[in-house]
Amino acid sequence: MNSPEEILSGYIDALNAEQEPEKHRGTAATPEMEKLLATVRLMRTLREPALPAPGYPLRLAGAVASKMQKSSQPALNEPEKQPHKRISGSSRRRWLLPSVAALAAGLLLCAVLLSWTGLFKRDVVYAMERSVAQLHNYHGVLEIRTTNAAGREWMNRRVEIWSEGNKYAVRQNDGTLTVNNGERKWQVLPQSKEVVLLPLLPDPVRNGFDLRDEARRAIQYPHTVIGPETVAGRQTTKIKISPPGGRTYYLWIDNQTSLPIQLQTAMQNALQTTYTFVSFEPDTRIDPQIFAYRLPEGYKLVEKDPGQLVSTVGEAAAISRITPLLPKEAPARIFAFKDRIVLDYGDTTIVESAAKGPFEPAPGAALGAAAGGPLEVWQERLRWRQDGLEIQVEGQRRTELASQIATGLTLPDTGKNPVNKAQVKVPVDMEIARNSQQQVDRGSSPWQLDPLQVALTFVNLKVSPEGIKGEPEIPASSFKLVANNGVEAVVAVAGGPVKRVYLQRLVRQDETGIWSVVGYDPR
Repeated sequence: MNSPEEILSGYIDALNAEQEPEKHRGTAATPEMEKLLATVRLMRTLREPALPAPGYPLRLAGAVASKMQKSSQPALNEPEKQPHKRISGSSRRRWLLPSVAALAAGLLLCAVLLSWTGLFKRDVVYAMERSVAQLHNYHGVLEIRTTNAAGREWMNRRVEIWSEGNKYAVRQNDGTLTVNNGERKWQVLPQSKEVVLLPLLPDPVRNGFDLRDEARRAIQYPHTVIGPETVAGRQTTKIKISPPGGRTYYLWIDNQTSLPIQLQTAMQNALQTTYTFVSFEPDTRIDPQIFAYRLPEGYKLVEKDPGQLVSTVGEAAAISRITPLLPKEAPARIFAFKDRIVLDYGDTTIVESAAKGPFEPAPGAALGAAAGGPLEVWQERLRWRQDGLEIQVEGQRRTELASQIATGLTLPDTGKNPVNKAQVKVPVDMEIARNSQQQVDRGSSPWQLDPLQVALTFVNLKVSPEGIKGEPEIPASSFKLVANNGVEAVVAVAGGPVKRVYLQRLVRQDETGIWSVVGYDPR
């Protein structure tokens, strides 16, 4: 019979090898061992931290178990010294129980040591990510407060929020209620006694403290656990988040629910904002009437082209007067407007409208290719032109669904390094770059987020080193973005002393990062 240490070691090895140990090894022999194995399975679901050396926890647990055995019951080792002697079931159970207890104590000691040294600290952020992803609904009251550089604080507003799946309702200080129940979106305005019907999709919701956005950023950016703190009567863990090149901000995670309940921004332009859920009820019962559409007595109905939910593509085409391009997969819902069609896939939305004017990618957007033309890649959005239509796909399945429509869909390749081709290298002072990034984070000089504007400034300073006065000598129409993979970009220039400008996001490699000129080709 294998010792408990050997059973535990083999079980951990099988888990790590994804071999489903219960299927191949059977169930645990005793309830005590099953509890221990259940603890191991629970620990295995966590992301594995870097350990001092391979096998360290097991060796520590074994050492503690061995020491406890020797000190507490030295006679229990006798059966192993006599391998041919038959041991009765009751004796074996008496031998096993203290050993399992010792191993459990060893594992507990190991966990305490690892937590004490900080190796498990980031698990609180991963737990938050999982909890946010599994959140079904919530009801809360959110307070938004502002503090100035002198330390004076005041409350901006207080909003009540109900959220359930794709439905939400938000009530502002003045009583204004905005509701989206998945079939209609409307706003109740008590001051003017009006109910305004709004387009259901697309529906970008911004309240300054989005739980999913904050969980994503906490994973994406470097973060540090500060320690415990009480917020609105709840025990929380305070997290410091440090965007590369930017200023740190703080997030508080509720210890009981693993959900974020407070956000404090960095001090920008001498102002700092704190969002706090002074009350927060996750996965609770929400009165369905909050999402029920009705026109209160004495109110006037105002329609602002909210669109129509239709059953077929033919109906949508008749209302919108456009013929849409459809993915192979049918949408869950179709909405028709006077000039566009919206296909709803739950976690992803497709908007198609008639193409008008030149195609202009968003400043700083990465560029790919689709249908023989440029593809704009911006955050969770893809946008391109095809067959006289402008098509925008936004959401989790954007690439999958866009590929079912667009021919030759190609996303930006961050593995390519176009800046290496620059004939003349331009040194960058990283201290100046980091200061510029913080300046942009504060809302100043947003032109540094646009590679075209950065290239225009660089080239015109080559022409006029004393500074640009009035209109630049090389106009904006001379600059064209020819490559952008989100990290590196190339701008072609039609006139002047520079033929091409090469740029990089050196401080922060996402849509909030500034561009710096790192090279150019002279004409």
